[in-house]
Amino acid sequence: MNITQIRDTLNSIFTEKNKRIIFWYDGEKEFEEILPELVLDNATLMRMDKTPALELKIKLELDDPEGRYVLYSPYHEPSLKYDWLADIRLYGYTFRADKASIILNELGLENQVLRSHLKKRKAFFRSRERINRLKKWIIASDNEDAIDLKILAVITKAESSEPYMILMRLFESFCAQCKYKPDTESELWADLEKLEMVEPFRHLLSKIFGYPDQESFSLYDFLLRLFVTDFCTQLKAEPPTALSHFNIENPSYAANISVFLSQWRNHVVHYRAYNLISAFISKKLNMDDVVLAFDIPALLETMTFESCERRIIRMLRDRMIQGGEQDFNEIRDVIKKRLDGYWCIFQMTPDHKPNHYKTVYNALEVAAALFDIRKKYDGGFHFLSAEKLFKAYASEIYRFDQYYRKFSELADLIELAGWDILKSLRQAVENCYSGWFMDQLSMKWGDLLDNQSSKDRFLSKWELPGICNQFNFFKHYVAPIVRKSPRNRIFVIVSDAFRYEIAVELAQEINGKYRFKAETEPMLGVLPGYTALGMAALLPCKTLSFKENSTEILVDDKPVASMEQRSVVLKNHDGIAVKADDLLTMSKEKGRAFVRDYRVIYIYHDQIDSTGDKAASEHKTFEAARRTISELSSLTSFIINSLNGTRVIITADHGFIYQEKPPETADKSVLEIKPDEALKSHKRFILGRNLNCSVENVFWGNTRITARTQNPLEFIIPKSINRFHFVGGARFFHGGAMLQEIMVPVVMISEMKGKHLEASEVHQVGVSLLGSHKKIVTNSPRFDFIQTDAVSERMKARTLKISLRDGNELISGEQIITFDSESSSMDERKKSVKLRLQAREYDTKKEYDLVVRNSDDTEYDRIPLLIDIAFIDDF
Repeated sequence: MNITQIRDTLNSIFTEKNKRIIFWYDGEKEFEEILPELVLDNATLMRMDKTPALELKIKLELDDPEGRYVLYSPYHEPSLKYDWLADIRLYGYTFRADKASIILNELGLENQVLRSHLKKRKAFFRSRERINRLKKWIIASDNEDAIDLKILAVITKAESSEPYMILMRLFESFCAQCKYKPDTESELWADLEKLEMVEPFRHLLSKIFGYPDQESFSLYDFLLRLFVTDFCTQLKAEPPTALSHFNIENPSYAANISVFLSQWRNHVVHYRAYNLISAFISKKLNMDDVVLAFDIPALLETMTFESCERRIIRMLRDRMIQGGEQDFNEIRDVIKKRLDGYWCIFQMTPDHKPNHYKTVYNALEVAAALFDIRKKYDGGFHFLSAEKLFKAYASEIYRFDQYYRKFSELADLIELAGWDILKSLRQAVENCYSGWFMDQLSMKWGDLLDNQSSKDRFLSKWELPGICNQFNFFKHYVAPIVRKSPRNRIFVIVSDAFRYEIAVELAQEINGKYRFKAETEPMLGVLPGYTALGMAALLPCKTLSFKENSTEILVDDKPVASMEQRSVVLKNHDGIAVKADDLLTMSKEKGRAFVRDYRVIYIYHDQIDSTGDKAASEHKTFEAARRTISELSSLTSFIINSLNGTRVIITADHGFIYQEKPPETADKSVLEIKPDEALKSHKRFILGRNLNCSVENVFWGNTRITARTQNPLEFIIPKSINRFHFVGGARFFHGGAMLQEIMVPVVMISEMKGKHLEASEVHQVGVSLLGSHKKIVTNSPRFDFIQTDAVSERMKARTLKISLRDGNELISGEQIITFDSESSSMDERKKSVKLRLQAREYDTKKEYDLVVRNSDDTEYDRIPLLIDIAFIDDF
């Protein structure tokens, strides 16, 4: 402090603090030399070492009781007990000009005893920048530990002076180039050493975590103990002997460790450092081998190491592969628990690629659903009529195909990432689907199709009560809407090979949109189910026929192979045909102008068939199905939002079958004699005239019955899922009589208006805390929540972050829970969360909060409560 600063400070004490007498003790004699140069405003400087105390006392109190004086002493401040001027000091002001005192005053600290503590931190206070940063956090009542904590926060550039934030920043400084290197040069650690703050840092770790406060300190050893203790605390079994010497067993310290690591894992910035350090320590401790000794219940709550996730996944996978009387509800509960866990929530890479663990668990969940429905139909499909089996497939059995498709999609993603963890399960899924389901379904459906002993041979009538035939599509679905009002307009989207089970998923997605309502019905497709015949059957027509000596389809004697030809047929109904891609390239204004003069707009979409019907790309069939759902959803939104459409129907020409399993020779039906009058040969059918065929492994039919053609052709179809040849691809096929091929979806979409509009709003389920929680009396309180609504198409799942907080400061770990139950039973919609409190002193009269936040950190609920823990170690 220079003479100008001293003069200004002394003058401000006289004026601002309204003090008349200032005592200045300079025991180090730092400022004695500048006294002659010190000039004060309306005040007198006197040296106490050169004026007797009694003389001073008389002058100050009798001779000049109004005057201002600075009393300088080149000695340390005496005890009041032995000071003749003690009474004057009590109403005067004691000025200190040493560095520590100046800093103490500048920081606004109240306790003068802190001067000696600040002197020990002189290396830190050499920087004006560091002092200014510290001033932002210091409060007047801070003690030595609080000041040290904030100094550490300044050095580590932490976001706050919370001990956990300081540690996160420090540990992160040892991570570089996506690796944790304990021996690397850390700038932050070097600063701690240079500024002589290692000892206070050790003291901090000892006080909070119970780590020995000794000079032979190792940050790496400390990390080992943190991670091992957290693992052992979460483990529901006896900790492994190989790790016991690292385990900090004191319950209070263990609680703080678990709370810290929980907060570190869930930190939006610092979790990446956690991943790197966790992986390094896991490798050092051989955690992949250690966790082999534990089963799922023991590891269910553990989040410390990635090894635990891999172990649980392998055990779930193996349980499903082994089969037997598995409790799939229990398996699903484990999956849901882990999906809410850390390793399924964080983004694995900075570029936000999908989390592979989440994808694996989703695949396991779908596989469990497949095996569960397989268990329900373990005895096969015992339906007495084609009608009952058809409707059963439409209501539930389609899920076999849907689960198989979804699992295959997810397994493909995992294999693409280089993981082979689902390889054995994939074989089990294939055995279930191809080796059991397809065999059982084809056997039963084949019997009902061609039951020669029954008067109701299905292939001889090709109609079902309450089910529209594809050749009646326009008359049944489109014409009534157009006739109802001259102002009505309808959009019909025809997606090639859009299978029924995919349509169900699309309808669910559309029903999750505001203002949109979608309903799905099955339609009985034409047979053989191939593109030309199926597309023609969907058009308005009086007659459907084949061109003479050809399989070219005619509608009212007109060809309909191209967009232009279909538009000619539709023109008689104020209609037009357009490709989906062409329509989507139009702007809103151009699109409205395009449809303005038409009441029936047929839009043709082709993604699945164009992908699956080629040998080079058929392996991408399910990927194409996913794109189809996305594209049709977007197309529907474009029609309703941009083209003022209010009604959309999505349908298909035919379905398809796809199996991952490559076909074998047994899957091929060989005709000993090729029919002479065959006009079209396909993988799944032969179409022609006079196809008198006595081969036992085929169905025979007539298009007059199955497609209502005027000049019918005969067809033969191989039974089951057999094919006549494998040209153009072997695993994707259609045209036969299996339910997946001939059940054509009709998705009817409308825009909701008026009183129905409110019902279309999409919400998240409600969640409420059960019971009354006014006081916490244990270090690991449990809270029960209930999901007040069942998840549905318009009622979405809600993910919540639950924690205990002091204001916004975390005082516990943070648990993430997803409320996604579809059950109608309230009991099945309950979930519990157990929070571990930091081990520290709590004010029994102060209100703390149970805080519930949404996944985007907006607050969902805050419940005030008291904390009254009788014994800090009571776990």
